[in-house]
Amino acid sequence: MSIADYKNPHDRFFREIFGRPEMVLDFVKEYLPARVFSLLDPGSLENVKDSYVDKELSQHFSDLVYKASINGKPSFLYLLFEHKSYVDPMVGFQLLRNMVKIWETYLKQHKRARKLPFIIPLVIYHGRAKWKGVERLRSLFEVEPVLERYIPDFDSEFYDISHIPDEAIRGDVVSRAFLLLLKHVQNPDLFESLPGIFELFNKLSNTKRATEYIELFLRYLMSTVESSKRQAFTRQIEKSLEEGGRIMPTIADAILQEGIEREKLEAARKMTRMGMSAADIRKITGLPVEQIESIRKRS
Repeated sequence: MSIADYKNPHDRFFREIFGRPEMVLDFVKEYLPARVFSLLDPGSLENVKDSYVDKELSQHFSDLVYKASINGKPSFLYLLFEHKSYVDPMVGFQLLRNMVKIWETYLKQHKRARKLPFIIPLVIYHGRAKWKGVERLRSLFEVEPVLERYIPDFDSEFYDISHIPDEAIRGDVVSRAFLLLLKHVQNPDLFESLPGIFELFNKLSNTKRATEYIELFLRYLMSTVESSKRQAFTRQIEKSLEEGGRIMPTIADAILQEGIEREKLEAARKMTRMGMSAADIRKITGLPVEQIESIRKRS
Protein backbone atom coordinates (compact mmCIF):
# COMPACT_ATOMS: atom_id res chain seq x y z
CA MET A 1 0.00 0.00 0.00
CA SER A 2 1.41 3.39 -0.97
CA ILE A 3 1.67 6.50 1.20
CA ALA A 4 -0.94 8.11 -1.08
CA ASP A 5 -3.41 5.39 -0.11
CA TYR A 6 -2.98 6.29 3.55
CA LYS A 7 -3.40 9.98 2.84
CA ASN A 8 -6.75 9.30 1.23
CA PRO A 9 -8.10 6.16 2.93
CA HIS A 10 -11.74 7.01 2.16
CA ASP A 11 -11.04 6.94 -1.58
CA ARG A 12 -9.21 3.62 -1.36
CA PHE A 13 -11.95 2.02 0.77
CA PHE A 14 -14.69 3.22 -1.59
CA ARG A 15 -12.87 1.79 -4.60
CA GLU A 16 -12.08 -1.50 -2.87
CA ILE A 17 -15.74 -2.05 -2.07
CA PHE A 18 -17.58 -0.51 -5.01
CA GLY A 19 -14.99 -1.69 -7.51
CA ARG A 20 -16.80 -5.04 -7.24
CA PRO A 21 -19.88 -5.31 -9.46
CA GLU A 22 -21.74 -7.49 -6.93
CA MET A 23 -21.46 -4.71 -4.33
CA VAL A 24 -22.74 -2.05 -6.73
CA LEU A 25 -25.59 -4.33 -7.79
CA ASP A 26 -26.63 -4.88 -4.17
CA PHE A 27 -26.48 -1.14 -3.49
CA VAL A 28 -28.57 -0.05 -6.49
CA LYS A 29 -31.05 -2.87 -5.87
CA GLU A 30 -31.72 -1.44 -2.41
CA TYR A 31 -31.43 2.29 -3.07
CA LEU A 32 -32.38 3.07 -6.67
CA PRO A 33 -36.09 3.74 -7.13
CA ALA A 34 -37.74 0.38 -7.85
CA ARG A 35 -39.15 1.58 -11.17
CA VAL A 36 -35.62 2.50 -12.30
CA PHE A 37 -33.95 -0.68 -11.05
CA SER A 38 -36.57 -2.79 -12.84
CA LEU A 39 -35.24 -1.45 -16.15
CA LEU A 40 -31.63 -2.41 -15.38
CA ASP A 41 -30.18 -5.70 -16.61
CA PRO A 42 -28.28 -6.98 -13.52
CA GLY A 43 -25.98 -9.16 -15.60
CA SER A 44 -24.81 -6.22 -17.71
CA LEU A 45 -22.88 -4.35 -15.01
CA GLU A 46 -19.28 -3.81 -16.04
CA ASN A 47 -16.72 -1.63 -14.28
CA VAL A 48 -15.26 1.10 -16.51
CA LYS A 49 -11.72 1.77 -15.40
CA ASP A 50 -11.58 5.47 -16.34
CA SER A 51 -11.93 8.12 -13.64
CA TYR A 52 -13.70 11.37 -14.46
CA VAL A 53 -12.74 13.37 -11.38
CA ASP A 54 -10.17 16.11 -11.94
CA LYS A 55 -6.88 15.64 -10.11
CA GLU A 56 -7.32 18.83 -8.11
CA LEU A 57 -10.63 17.51 -6.75
CA SER A 58 -9.45 13.98 -6.02
CA GLN A 59 -8.77 14.79 -2.36
CA HIS A 60 -12.51 15.32 -1.89
CA PHE A 61 -14.17 13.11 -4.47
CA SER A 62 -13.63 9.70 -5.93
CA ASP A 63 -15.70 8.11 -8.63
CA LEU A 64 -16.52 4.87 -10.38
CA VAL A 65 -18.35 4.32 -13.65
CA TYR A 66 -20.26 1.18 -14.61
CA LYS A 67 -21.62 0.26 -18.00
CA ALA A 68 -25.15 -1.09 -17.76
CA SER A 69 -28.00 -2.00 -20.05
CA ILE A 70 -31.05 0.03 -19.04
CA ASN A 71 -34.28 -0.82 -20.83
CA GLY A 72 -32.17 -2.59 -23.45
CA LYS A 73 -30.06 0.49 -24.20
CA PRO A 74 -26.34 1.10 -23.47
CA SER A 75 -26.17 3.26 -20.36
CA PHE A 76 -23.95 4.13 -17.41
CA LEU A 77 -24.14 4.31 -13.65
CA TYR A 78 -21.92 7.09 -12.34
CA LEU A 79 -21.03 6.84 -8.64
CA LEU A 80 -19.53 9.96 -7.11
CA PHE A 81 -18.24 9.50 -3.57
CA GLU A 82 -18.09 12.76 -1.60
CA HIS A 83 -15.74 12.54 1.36
CA LYS A 84 -15.44 16.13 2.44
CA SER A 85 -16.26 16.98 6.03
CA TYR A 86 -18.51 19.80 4.88
CA VAL A 87 -21.34 20.33 2.42
CA ASP A 88 -20.28 21.40 -1.07
CA PRO A 89 -23.04 23.19 -3.01
CA MET A 90 -21.14 22.65 -6.28
CA VAL A 91 -21.74 18.89 -6.42
CA GLY A 92 -24.39 19.35 -9.13
CA PHE A 93 -21.88 21.20 -11.29
CA GLN A 94 -19.23 18.55 -10.60
CA LEU A 95 -21.66 15.86 -11.72
CA LEU A 96 -22.45 17.74 -14.93
CA ARG A 97 -18.75 18.20 -15.78
CA ASN A 98 -17.99 14.54 -15.26
CA MET A 99 -21.10 13.32 -17.09
CA VAL A 100 -20.05 15.41 -20.10
CA LYS A 101 -16.61 13.72 -19.95
CA ILE A 102 -18.32 10.30 -19.99
CA TRP A 103 -20.39 11.27 -23.03
CA GLU A 104 -17.30 12.65 -24.79
CA THR A 105 -15.46 9.37 -24.20
CA TYR A 106 -18.48 7.41 -25.43
CA LEU A 107 -18.67 9.44 -28.66
CA LYS A 108 -14.96 8.93 -29.31
CA GLN A 109 -15.49 5.19 -28.98
CA HIS A 110 -18.74 5.15 -31.01
CA LYS A 111 -18.12 7.60 -33.84
CA ARG A 112 -21.36 6.71 -35.62
CA ALA A 113 -23.55 7.16 -32.54
CA ARG A 114 -26.46 9.56 -32.99
CA LYS A 115 -27.84 9.22 -29.48
CA LEU A 116 -26.20 9.74 -26.09
CA PRO A 117 -26.46 6.98 -23.48
CA PHE A 118 -28.33 7.45 -20.24
CA ILE A 119 -26.23 8.26 -17.21
CA ILE A 120 -27.72 7.70 -13.76
CA PRO A 121 -25.64 9.76 -11.29
CA LEU A 122 -25.46 8.48 -7.72
CA VAL A 123 -23.81 10.54 -4.99
CA ILE A 124 -22.73 8.93 -1.71
CA TYR A 125 -21.84 11.41 1.02
CA HIS A 126 -20.48 10.71 4.50
CA GLY A 127 -19.44 14.10 5.84
CA ARG A 128 -20.24 15.26 9.34
CA ALA A 129 -22.56 18.11 8.34
CA LYS A 130 -26.04 17.09 7.28
CA TRP A 131 -26.59 17.59 3.56
CA LYS A 132 -28.91 20.49 2.79
CA GLY A 133 -30.31 19.14 -0.44
CA VAL A 134 -28.43 21.57 -2.71
CA GLU A 135 -27.09 19.00 -5.17
CA ARG A 136 -29.46 20.19 -7.93
CA LEU A 137 -27.75 22.25 -10.62
CA ARG A 138 -30.75 24.57 -10.76
CA SER A 139 -30.08 25.75 -7.21
CA LEU A 140 -26.79 27.35 -8.32
CA PHE A 141 -28.55 29.99 -10.41
CA GLU A 142 -30.37 33.18 -9.49
CA VAL A 143 -32.70 33.55 -12.41
CA GLU A 144 -35.83 35.40 -13.42
CA PRO A 145 -38.72 32.97 -14.07
CA VAL A 146 -38.79 33.86 -17.75
CA LEU A 147 -35.14 32.71 -18.09
CA GLU A 148 -35.55 29.47 -16.15
CA ARG A 149 -36.06 27.43 -19.32
CA TYR A 150 -32.41 28.02 -20.26
CA ILE A 151 -30.95 26.37 -17.18
CA PRO A 152 -29.62 22.82 -17.71
CA ASP A 153 -30.83 20.48 -15.00
CA PHE A 154 -31.11 16.79 -14.13
CA ASP A 155 -31.92 14.58 -11.19
CA SER A 156 -29.39 12.54 -9.27
CA GLU A 157 -29.81 9.92 -6.58
CA PHE A 158 -28.26 11.30 -3.40
CA TYR A 159 -27.45 9.32 -0.24
CA ASP A 160 -26.36 11.07 2.95
CA ILE A 161 -24.94 7.98 4.66
CA SER A 162 -23.94 9.85 7.81
CA HIS A 163 -27.53 10.74 8.65
CA ILE A 164 -29.45 7.61 7.68
CA PRO A 165 -30.69 5.78 10.83
CA ASP A 166 -28.81 2.50 11.38
CA GLU A 167 -32.01 0.49 11.12
CA ALA A 168 -32.78 2.07 7.72
CA ILE A 169 -29.50 0.90 6.17
CA ARG A 170 -30.34 -2.01 3.86
CA GLY A 171 -28.51 -4.54 1.73
CA ASP A 172 -26.59 -7.74 2.18
CA VAL A 173 -24.19 -8.26 5.08
CA VAL A 174 -21.16 -6.58 3.50
CA SER A 175 -23.14 -3.66 2.08
CA ARG A 176 -24.68 -2.91 5.46
CA ALA A 177 -21.34 -3.21 7.23
CA PHE A 178 -19.72 -0.94 4.64
CA LEU A 179 -22.39 1.76 4.92
CA LEU A 180 -22.47 1.56 8.72
CA LEU A 181 -18.71 2.00 8.88
CA LEU A 182 -18.85 5.00 6.54
CA LYS A 183 -21.59 6.46 8.72
CA HIS A 184 -19.76 6.08 12.04
CA VAL A 185 -16.07 6.35 11.09
CA GLN A 186 -15.95 10.13 11.66
CA ASN A 187 -18.27 10.15 14.67
CA PRO A 188 -17.51 9.88 18.41
CA ASP A 189 -19.72 6.77 18.64
CA LEU A 190 -17.42 4.70 16.40
CA PHE A 191 -16.12 2.55 19.27
CA GLU A 192 -19.64 1.61 20.36
CA SER A 193 -20.62 0.77 16.77
CA LEU A 194 -17.72 -1.55 15.91
CA PRO A 195 -18.94 -4.75 17.66
CA GLY A 196 -22.25 -4.60 15.80
CA ILE A 197 -20.49 -4.00 12.48
CA PHE A 198 -18.14 -6.95 12.96
CA GLU A 199 -21.03 -9.11 14.20
CA LEU A 200 -22.61 -8.82 10.74
CA PHE A 201 -19.77 -10.87 9.27
CA ASN A 202 -20.81 -13.87 11.36
CA LYS A 203 -23.76 -14.19 9.00
CA LEU A 204 -21.48 -14.93 6.06
CA SER A 205 -21.33 -18.63 5.34
CA ASN A 206 -18.20 -18.18 3.23
CA THR A 207 -15.43 -17.74 5.80
CA LYS A 208 -12.91 -16.81 3.12
CA ARG A 209 -15.14 -13.96 1.93
CA ALA A 210 -15.65 -12.78 5.52
CA THR A 211 -11.90 -12.77 6.14
CA GLU A 212 -11.25 -10.81 2.94
CA TYR A 213 -13.74 -8.08 3.78
CA ILE A 214 -12.74 -7.88 7.45
CA GLU A 215 -9.17 -7.24 6.35
CA LEU A 216 -10.35 -4.39 4.10
CA PHE A 217 -12.38 -2.92 6.95
CA LEU A 218 -9.51 -3.14 9.43
CA ARG A 219 -7.05 -1.55 7.02
CA TYR A 220 -9.47 1.31 6.48
CA LEU A 221 -10.02 1.79 10.20
CA MET A 222 -6.31 1.81 11.01
CA SER A 223 -5.56 4.30 8.24
CA THR A 224 -8.11 6.83 9.52
CA VAL A 225 -7.02 7.04 13.16
CA GLU A 226 -4.56 9.67 14.38
CA SER A 227 -1.14 8.36 15.47
CA SER A 228 -1.60 9.74 18.99
CA LYS A 229 -4.77 7.68 19.41
CA ARG A 230 -3.54 4.51 17.74
CA GLN A 231 -2.78 2.56 20.92
CA ALA A 232 -6.19 3.18 22.48
CA PHE A 233 -7.85 2.53 19.14
CA THR A 234 -5.98 -0.75 18.76
CA ARG A 235 -7.26 -1.96 22.11
CA GLN A 236 -10.81 -1.01 21.14
CA ILE A 237 -10.58 -2.87 17.82
CA GLU A 238 -9.29 -5.97 19.58
CA LYS A 239 -12.17 -5.73 22.05
CA SER A 240 -14.67 -5.24 19.24
CA LEU A 241 -13.33 -8.24 17.36
CA GLU A 242 -13.81 -10.39 20.46
CA GLU A 243 -17.32 -9.08 20.99
CA GLY A 244 -18.12 -9.33 17.30
CA GLY A 245 -17.53 -13.05 17.15
CA ARG A 246 -15.37 -15.39 15.14
CA ILE A 247 -12.76 -13.10 13.64
CA MET A 248 -9.20 -14.35 13.33
CA PRO A 249 -7.10 -12.09 15.59
CA THR A 250 -4.04 -12.76 13.44
CA ILE A 251 -5.56 -10.58 10.71
CA ALA A 252 -5.86 -7.64 13.07
CA ASP A 253 -2.40 -8.25 14.49
CA ALA A 254 -0.82 -8.23 11.03
CA ILE A 255 -2.55 -5.00 10.03
CA LEU A 256 -1.74 -3.29 13.30
CA GLN A 257 1.91 -4.28 12.90
CA GLU A 258 1.90 -2.87 9.37
CA GLY A 259 0.67 0.43 10.76
CA ILE A 260 3.41 0.51 13.37
CA GLU A 261 6.10 -0.26 10.75
CA ARG A 262 4.74 2.40 8.43
CA GLU A 263 4.94 4.98 11.20
CA LYS A 264 8.54 4.00 11.94
CA LEU A 265 9.47 4.39 8.27
CA GLU A 266 7.79 7.79 8.07
CA ALA A 267 9.58 8.92 11.23
CA ALA A 268 12.91 7.69 9.86
CA ARG A 269 12.36 9.62 6.61
CA LYS A 270 11.68 12.83 8.53
CA MET A 271 14.73 12.36 10.75
CA THR A 272 17.05 11.71 7.82
CA ARG A 273 15.87 14.95 6.24
CA MET A 274 16.70 16.69 9.54
CA GLY A 275 20.26 15.36 9.26
CA MET A 276 20.12 12.97 12.22
CA SER A 277 22.64 10.13 12.29
CA ALA A 278 21.66 6.54 11.53
CA ALA A 279 22.65 5.52 15.06
CA ASP A 280 20.31 8.09 16.65
CA ILE A 281 17.46 7.15 14.30
CA ARG A 282 17.99 3.50 15.18
CA LYS A 283 17.70 4.27 18.91
CA ILE A 284 14.40 6.06 18.37
CA THR A 285 12.74 3.80 15.80
CA GLY A 286 14.40 0.43 16.34
CA LEU A 287 14.94 0.08 12.58
CA PRO A 288 18.16 -1.61 11.37
CA VAL A 289 20.97 0.74 10.32
CA GLU A 290 20.99 -0.81 6.82
CA GLN A 291 17.31 0.06 6.35
CA ILE A 292 17.88 3.60 7.62
CA GLU A 293 20.76 4.08 5.17
CA SER A 294 18.53 2.79 2.37
CA ILE A 295 15.87 5.33 3.35
CA ARG A 296 18.53 8.08 3.38
CA LYS A 297 19.58 7.24 -0.20
CA ARG A 298 15.99 7.43 -1.43
CA SER A 299 15.12 10.65 0.43
